[in-house]
Amino acid sequence: MTRAVAIIDLDDCLIPDGTAARAAVSAVLDELSIASGDQAVDTVLAAARREWRGNPHVAHREVERVASWEALWADFHELPMPEATIRALVGNDVRAWRLALDDLGSSADAADAALAFRRLRSELVRPFPGVESALDSLRERHELWLATDGCRSLQRAKLRLSGLADRFQRVFVSGEVGHPKGTAEFTAAVRTALTEGRTVCLVAGDSTTTDLLLAETGGWPFVQITDEVRFTDVPTYCRCP
Repeated sequence: MTRAVAIIDLDDCLIPDGTAARAAVSAVLDELSIASGDQAVDTVLAAARREWRGNPHVAHREVERVASWEALWADFHELPMPEATIRALVGNDVRAWRLALDDLGSSADAADAALAFRRLRSELVRPFPGVESALDSLRERHELWLATDGCRSLQRAKLRLSGLADRFQRVFVSGEVGHPKGTAEFTAAVRTALTEGRTVCLVAGDSTTTDLLLAETGGWPFVQITDEVRFTDVPTYCRCP
């Protein structure tokens, strides 16, 4: 008996990521009484990139697919990495905010800014409109699997905060798999889980690199989530009997 599986991306597919990061940065600047226009937000994100990319430990497989804006609220404390790597990553958020505040000419406390960002960013983990009903529609004839890039602590926290965790029977996070999504090794890990007649009938995601590559390396149909095609449309692409 064939068991249909739908593999779905998380960030900017089910929940906002880039736009939520910008909104949280803007809200932090508002709390600190700093002008929070697009240029100021860009300044903060540029400082976050400088700090994150300047750390040689970000190449570790647990965190290699963590974006610099995600590193502003990721929890590195309990990740299975060498202690020296954890020590080098913990505090990234405060250091990044210190750079950003210096660039903005502010003497505000970087630790306060870092805590405010974590709080405000967590509050913005909400599914896009229609996501819950679309998942429920797919779930009528599919097992739902999640495939996402990033570190396990942050991606699983996002999934929990979104309220969507109980809809997924399997979750693949690149940090846990040990390989980025879109690589042959990540696809192999997914394929190994396709037991007892399971077959993938579609992969849904926003990225033409990672998500599309997962579909291509697996030989599975791909539905790209764009400004024109929202996740709410995905059930209509399924042609499963």
